[in-house]
Amino acid sequence: MSLSRRQLLSGFAAASVIAAAGPALATETPRWSPGLDNAPVDGFAEAGMRLLSGRAPRALAGEHYRNGPGWFRYADSATGHWFDGDGFVQRFAIEDGRARHSGKFVDTPKRRLEQREQRIVMPGFGTRGDRNAAIEGPDSMNAANTSVMIVGDELWALWEGGSPTRMDPRSLATLGVRPLRADLASMPFTAHPKVEPNGRIWNLGIYGDRCIVWRLSPNGAVEDAQIIQLPTRSYVHDWAVSERHLIIPLQPWIHDRMTAPMVDGFTWHGDQPFRVLVLDKNDYSNRRVYELPAMFFFHTGDAWEDADGAIRFDLCASANADFVTHQARSMITQETGQTPSAELVLAVLHADGRAELQRSGRYGEFPQTDRRRQGRARDLVSIVDDRAVSRLGLMNWRTGAYAEHDFGADQMVQEHLFVTKPGRTNERDAWLVGVTLNAREQATELHVFDAAGVGDGPIATWRSPYRAPLGFHSTWKDA
Repeated sequence: MSLSRRQLLSGFAAASVIAAAGPALATETPRWSPGLDNAPVDGFAEAGMRLLSGRAPRALAGEHYRNGPGWFRYADSATGHWFDGDGFVQRFAIEDGRARHSGKFVDTPKRRLEQREQRIVMPGFGTRGDRNAAIEGPDSMNAANTSVMIVGDELWALWEGGSPTRMDPRSLATLGVRPLRADLASMPFTAHPKVEPNGRIWNLGIYGDRCIVWRLSPNGAVEDAQIIQLPTRSYVHDWAVSERHLIIPLQPWIHDRMTAPMVDGFTWHGDQPFRVLVLDKNDYSNRRVYELPAMFFFHTGDAWEDADGAIRFDLCASANADFVTHQARSMITQETGQTPSAELVLAVLHADGRAELQRSGRYGEFPQTDRRRQGRARDLVSIVDDRAVSRLGLMNWRTGAYAEHDFGADQMVQEHLFVTKPGRTNERDAWLVGVTLNAREQATELHVFDAAGVGDGPIATWRSPYRAPLGFHSTWKDA
């Protein structure tokens, strides 16, 4: 029996789930938690990581940052959903063939309040919270727990529903919430901004059937912010940008009633299409809506435009929203369950209004592409296998080739990023840099692959002296 990533996530503390995998795992695999709760730890001071195997390329130098929820419970209360834990940002620094790790919780108003009271107070996506909580706006609840990006000299920790939180990229000290503009304070700024090769930043903020479209300079200054009407309400976690268009996928998981927690106000409308809103970057009134069969997604890759005007973008799609409504909750309640895996697909939006899906037959999540090609044609996308928790895959859309590496049954693979080799321009002239959680060793490991030889395994692997929380999303900064 193969233990899928989603099964293992949902059963993180249930020995019965691990035992069900058979003798290869059995009960000798240690129990683990996705966070650092109920421990007197605010983070990890910088420490060296031990080189386990291989040798890092001398030309590889920079910092890999990760963010994700890392604190979920106190003695008498817990969050109601994986998505609501306090943000924990990690820094992996690689230089001269060595690696160092550090990590800190984002010092948000929410975390300060709850640490002081030693209980969950603020509501969240799947957490009811205290009905008497003093909420001044979205940033009162801001967990800063989903993604990170480098903006100028700062590191921004991102959440779905409010402002970025500024951090020092070296010390990981929290510098405070960053309202993007005084008159737009606390407006949503999603955790998946898109950065063009020239450094310009695009992002969305979804609220109901409306959306704010952000355009920022490379240093984070607001160049433009416009509110547009969406053709339907939808849960939008990720989106895509091509050279000339903004692509907003609108799945039929719709927030159609106000209740607490928020997730309970969403309904899956499987009889409705999966719509894709395409906007001209220079004129948002120049728009087109495409339709595809109903499906659910969290993450896209990047988009590009063919010579004939067709727009292509990849995403990881599943049949329904059961993971977010059930299994992401069961990670906290310690129940078990199983939901459908997500398939890597390529959406093709033709200039004549037709839309179709190109299926890969490969299953996974957290798609990553070469970010220096943002909005431009490319072939490769990496994914974390969604049916076998231990595998990293690399898909080539042009050739159909698929390469993968299996880390072994005890490893939980996380997002791996493309890092450009100095002076190179070919897509395959890159490294893939990412992290795994080794459940047997109770340790976090850092890996480097050559993108041209993923199936050959890592060319370098380091291990930290401790286990850090699982993360969601990452970014890379060259030295």
